[in-house]
Amino acid sequence: MDAEHYIRETLGLPCQITSWDGTASLPLFLTNGRTFSKLTIDNTRMLIASGEAHPFSITRVTADASRLEQRTDLPIVFQFPRLSAYQRKALIQNHVPFIVPGTQLYIPSLGMVFTQRISSRPLENAQDIEVRPFSPATQLVWLYLLYSNESKVQSDIARALQFTEAQVSVAVTLLEQLAFVHRTKQGRSNSVELLTSRQTSRLDLLKSSWHLLKSPIFSKYTVTNRNRQMIADELIPAGEFALSRRTQLATPKLRIYAVERHWLKQHNKELCIIDPALEKVPDNAYILELWRYDPRLLAQYTQEDYLADPISTALTLGEIADERLEDAIQESIRNTFSGATIRHKACSSSERPLPATKILT
Repeated sequence: MDAEHYIRETLGLPCQITSWDGTASLPLFLTNGRTFSKLTIDNTRMLIASGEAHPFSITRVTADASRLEQRTDLPIVFQFPRLSAYQRKALIQNHVPFIVPGTQLYIPSLGMVFTQRISSRPLENAQDIEVRPFSPATQLVWLYLLYSNESKVQSDIARALQFTEAQVSVAVTLLEQLAFVHRTKQGRSNSVELLTSRQTSRLDLLKSSWHLLKSPIFSKYTVTNRNRQMIADELIPAGEFALSRRTQLATPKLRIYAVERHWLKQHNKELCIIDPALEKVPDNAYILELWRYDPRLLAQYTQEDYLADPISTALTLGEIADERLEDAIQESIRNTFSGATIRHKACSSSERPLPATKILT
């Protein structure tokens, strides 16, 4: 079975694989033994890299994936004729997308893992699913639904989060299989609602999904800049700084802000990155967190400003063993879920999950 037919049959989404003419722009060490083609699933474009000139090495494959993505500005999917159990496990643990036509498909950017065995039969209950941590897209959809606390049409979710309807559909399918949401037909689209009841609250659903959530931080830096208006207009208070704005926690010495990970490429000339281990940190410095999803999409209005959402904030602080932080996180999350809905900010454009026993108790 060829890759195009397998993807279309497995995902049930429009799919097309066409030639890609950018190979000549890539260095030889990335193209040696490989052929490239463009993969389009619905409106999402990716690049398939087929063939390997060297024996399998997860370190080399991971490094090549990063280099290819940077040079082509496209998500990379590796195509293999076959994979051993060890190779498949190594690729998934390192979040490297791959396809073995007719057998296996792993594309975390679409928010789902399919195998022929799973997709060929209906799932009876959530225990039948081999679940891995949510992709950033699935996590974003799930948090959006938790905060909204009302039925949402899939097309409206896609519009609010700036996704394709296909991306939302894949995420909602997984959430439905995990018994977190229920989907019903509404005209030509689907309506999605949380599976809450008198016995199951939104906080209960969050506890059940906590082990599937990951910190959104891709990387972070200590920086300074001269453009104070940039902070007011584009950066979202995050981390311990956001927590101090929601609770009685003291304001940290360095303020913390969050942006989407690609934001730094557009503004790196306006910033000065500081290494605290090598130089003195000035008073006007702050910590800049680069997130895997845009923090503005879930930012919530509190007091006089928008702050990073409390669940994502809690996930970014998951490795800090501090009782005062744990108490503040519990307070902020419980206060959030004591209300009906959340006011979100309009958007203009493998960490370990936090132990639920410590925070959501």
